[in-house]
Amino acid sequence: MVINRYENSQIKFESLPISWQSQNVLDELADFLQQNWEQRSVFYEDGTITSKQQFIAFIGQRGIKTKNYIGTIVFKGEQINIFPKMFREDTDYTETENLTQKHLMKNLVHWLEYCHKIEYPFINITTALEDTEDLRELFITLYIGYVRSALERGAYYQYVEKTEDCTGIKGKFDIKDYYINKIPNGQINRFRCSYSKFEYDNKVNRIIKYTCKQIMNSTTSKNQKEIRKILMRLDEVNDVPCSPHDCNNIRLSKMHRHYDIILSMSKMFLLNRLSNYTVDNNESFCFLFPTELLFEGFIGGFMQDVLSEYGAKVKLQQSEMHLIEDVIYGERSLGAAFTMRHDILVETKNKIFILDTKYKQVSRFEGNDEEVMRVVREEPKQTDIYQVCEYARKRGIQDAYLLYPMYRYEDRETIFPVGISPSPSGDIRIHFIRVPFVFEEDSEKMKEQLKSIILDIIGIDA
Repeated sequence: MVINRYENSQIKFESLPISWQSQNVLDELADFLQQNWEQRSVFYEDGTITSKQQFIAFIGQRGIKTKNYIGTIVFKGEQINIFPKMFREDTDYTETENLTQKHLMKNLVHWLEYCHKIEYPFINITTALEDTEDLRELFITLYIGYVRSALERGAYYQYVEKTEDCTGIKGKFDIKDYYINKIPNGQINRFRCSYSKFEYDNKVNRIIKYTCKQIMNSTTSKNQKEIRKILMRLDEVNDVPCSPHDCNNIRLSKMHRHYDIILSMSKMFLLNRLSNYTVDNNESFCFLFPTELLFEGFIGGFMQDVLSEYGAKVKLQQSEMHLIEDVIYGERSLGAAFTMRHDILVETKNKIFILDTKYKQVSRFEGNDEEVMRVVREEPKQTDIYQVCEYARKRGIQDAYLLYPMYRYEDRETIFPVGISPSPSGDIRIHFIRVPFVFEEDSEKMKEQLKSIILDIIGIDA
């Protein structure tokens, strides 16, 4: 069974897959998501400090509720796809029958192409994307591609510490063992030695081999064929069970940095493969991304890419300023407090721009004056406006920008409202702007729309 839902929507208990309609199974699902939650820092830091998973809310007999994470959950053979709320057609709250995983995958690929905040390996995967309809299958295809490419660049060898009896002294000689064990037993020509050996049978290759064997039965015949080729290359490597923790704390040299992403993906697969949650060879997987981070990272990365052509500097998540520059306690100075961090800072030859991305639903800024005024008064959060105004005041800037995502199929507005906030150092103009975020069939059109808005903000003629 496949269920499609938007983020921040409820799935009633009776609408859940039949196999999930028991408290025991939901408890298992909660445990599974918790394990993924605890390991998410491998790929991104979402700023959420709670130790309890925030992917899904469990609301007892009322079912479950999705949150601000999008992607796919596969659990005991059943699947839930969670789509961004901006995939709705404007304010249409209808179900998601017209959406497939393909829509989600295509957008993720584009977003992660520019998003430096999430370390998922979406690089040069156009062909892989075309060949699969399944997010898990896409990851497997990517993994195989990375491993194959790494092996083609040269086999991975690593110094491995060994301790064994030798016929001659090599490395570090255990003299105590020689006098206590060897001489009394007549083994005067045997020496207990510890030394480093340049081995093909090392921890990295063992992890790759084990991971390949785990995903073998969960993929297409085409990918299975490629995995068999990889396993043949790793035939000299011992079959050793590996865990997600084995992927940690492996030091790679600079020449082997391309193995970083392989180890990260291995960890992801090993984390998601939990035998307790496997039914009829249908493995459980969880690929969930924080939408707020995706939006912020995509817009920031896209602006860096576009504006680099025009000599502008784009800095992301700048935090060198504080709301309070100094705390005084008695006669002692305790230092600054309350770090100020704006999403995007753009520096041109003549001007500085502050932009904050807000992944929130805001209605169109087109219509009669009364409707535009209602949107400005009610839909942006007051705290967001306070925040961006203070950023501008601290930097002595007169223009600040709040960027919101557009819905699917929307055309960009031609006019954006501007709020004037009086200040002794000069009025601050707050620009409310909705920008394209969802990619449809014509991805280049969307990019051109977004580029046009960015250049208009900065005052650059395309």
